[in-house]
Amino acid sequence: MLHVMDVPNFLMSIPQFNPNLIRETLDVTGRTLSKKISTSSYKTLNPEKWYGGQQTDSGMVTLEMNPLTPRFGSPRFRQASDLPDLSGLAWLGGDCFLAVHDAKIDGESGNPRASLIYLPTDTQGVHWKRQGLDFRGPKSNDLESAARIPGTMDVLLAESGDNGNPRFQRIFKAHVEDNRVRIIDVTRWPVAIHNVEATAVAALGDRFVFLFAERAQNLSSTDLRWAVFDPETLSFGPFRSVTFSNPDLKTFNRPLVAMDLDSSGLIYISSAFDAEAAELPDPDNGPFTSAVFCIGELTEVSGEPEVILFDTPRLKGTLNGFKVESVAVRESDEFGLQIFVGTDDENYGAILRLLPSLREGDTGTLLKVSK
Repeated sequence: MLHVMDVPNFLMSIPQFNPNLIRETLDVTGRTLSKKISTSSYKTLNPEKWYGGQQTDSGMVTLEMNPLTPRFGSPRFRQASDLPDLSGLAWLGGDCFLAVHDAKIDGESGNPRASLIYLPTDTQGVHWKRQGLDFRGPKSNDLESAARIPGTMDVLLAESGDNGNPRFQRIFKAHVEDNRVRIIDVTRWPVAIHNVEATAVAALGDRFVFLFAERAQNLSSTDLRWAVFDPETLSFGPFRSVTFSNPDLKTFNRPLVAMDLDSSGLIYISSAFDAEAAELPDPDNGPFTSAVFCIGELTEVSGEPEVILFDTPRLKGTLNGFKVESVAVRESDEFGLQIFVGTDDENYGAILRLLPSLREGDTGTLLKVSK
């Protein structure tokens, strides 16, 4: 902290900031001046040139100075977190998750596409490690979901298809071993898609079922679709669908942006409000909001997979101020069933959080929506 009482000395040590100039008028006699300036760097002011200021006939000196702004990269300011957006999340076992990040092919070629994340064990927070991936072709564009194949260490990483280019409508099969992720196979989306942010794989008897849904931005509903899936050949049977209505049209403009299932077949999803979708100014700074719901179950009817939706979604948690884009269920002997969420809060970065557990037998709050 610099206390300035003498104007000539003060003029020799004016801090130079950048940008957003503010104007101050100082008495050059120094008889009434009392200033407090907090800064970490000073440059000598040339009193003959006044460094952009000017001396008036009345003996006043007008100086232009910039307000305090953080100098990124300096010892005094550090980035709070460098964890990339958690657009997709899959629990691998223990405290480890695989995450995908929605880096685009244009302008974000060097950004991470996938990482391994470990839950925190102390105040240092979560630990994550970027994974270098060979995509067997062009780098991924907008990976928005990760779906673990139950009982394996294989995970499907799906492009959203957002840019409309068929080259970037792929589903990658990745294998995780020794804290390393590698792509072992790839296939094209088996059906036409527009912008998919939610996928999941569930075991049903001796078969696997692949589920997905469009995020349906600014729409009142989306179709949740499913088909029998062979993880060895990455082949899909015929798809069926059921319409899922936006849980609250007044709150969410993206009805379904994440999905996972527990071992009993219950389906958990996230709905979100995105500032850009609402055409708000400066949308990468929010606001955001999200909620996690249990919306139904995957079961078997007449020997075939069937999704049966609840009449009313069961609210599992609300996250005001955050844009949840990934949901991952962890089931363990130690902790039971837990729901983890990952966010993509744009300029604010990302967080990984555990939702509060419900008491045994509590299936969640029935959502009451005002019409």
